[in-house]
Formats: sequence, C-alpha cells, structure tokens
Amino acid sequence: NAIASISVDPPLMMASIGKRSETHIAIIGSHAFAISVLAEEQQALAECFAQPITADKLKRFCDAPWHEAETGSPILEGALAYFDCRLTARHDGGDHTIFMGEIVAAGYRDDATPLLWYGSRYRRLAEER
Repeated sequence: NAIASISVDPPLMMASIGKRSETHIAIIGSHAFAISVLAEEQQALAECFAQPITADKLKRFCDAPWHEAETGSPILEGALAYFDCRLTARHDGGDHTIFMGEIVAAGYRDDATPLLWYGSRYRRLAEER
C-alpha cells in the first residue's frame, strides 16, 4: 500500500490498495477515502494497523478514536494531518488498485512531530541547528 500527492490544481491524492483488503472494499463502496498522517506518539497505532486487517479490525480502527470526515470517511483523532478525498478514478495496478481522489477537506496540527518509517524502522527528524 502506498499514498502520494498527485496534483496541486486540482488537489489530488492517490492511494494504492491491495485488492484483497477490506479497505479496498470500503473505498469502492463509499466512493471516498481519507488519509491520516500519524504523529510520533501514535507508533502503537501504526503497529496495530501494520498487522493483517480483518473486517472487524477495519470497523474498530485498532480501537483508536476517530470522527467522520466530509465524505463520511474516518479521520483518526490525534493525527498530524489528514486528507479527505472523493474518488475520481481508479486504475488497475496488478494485485492493487490505484485510487485517485480529489481532496475535499484537509487539516493539520502544528504541535506534533510526524511518525517516520524508513529503512525498516522508526526514525526521528534531526533537530534544527
């Protein structure tokens, strides 16, 4: 699974989701998706989501608090940033589908540090000099 910013005008994001996942089914059914960028203090939540997702786990979101975005998609509370997207296109990507969505709402916190994963482990940003 992967996400990326695609365009500024119009504001577009893409999410590549495995065709066998419950998330894939949810996006097709709702015609929308949301991306929550986790904050450093949400590492345990990231580890929970890294495990195989079942329908029950998808409904519970690893017991994390969340609220509904404009599209009805879930936004995780405490996230560093979020992007709420209305589905505009989908493309076959082998065992994944590449979903394109127009950002209809977004937000961020400026009081948190991003949770970073690189080189198979969590990392921290270097302090400014």
